[in-house]
Amino acid sequence: MKRVWICGLIIASILITSSAWLVVLCNKNERLSQLIDDAVESVRSGDSDSATRAIDDLCKYWESFYATASVFERSTPLDNVSDSVAKLKSLYENGSEEFYSECETIRCAADRIFKSNLPFVPDSTSQ
Repeated sequence: MKRVWICGLIIASILITSSAWLVVLCNKNERLSQLIDDAVESVRSGDSDSATRAIDDLCKYWESFYATASVFERSTPLDNVSDSVAKLKSLYENGSEEFYSECETIRCAADRIFKSNLPFVPDSTSQ
């Protein structure tokens, strides 16, 4: 009977850890999306001080996001986003229109990271 309780506790701890991770990742994703929106709005408004500040905030936030996500996520998707984040300041300073596409790339990649962590049951009836 002890083994059943131990197995139950192990399964419960896995479920709790997984659920907590999803909540943390969801919150971090929402914050990242908000920072991307702030950066895009600041760049469009033409205020260089607020745009630089918003881009710096986004870059700093990504560093903390990377540190947290690297615990459960493979490094390849995270490294790809890091490359895009590293380009933002240069793209802004050069006045490149690619700034906006890199922001969307970051948003989509972060969303893909979140969705890859969601448990799902494949729908076998749709095939």
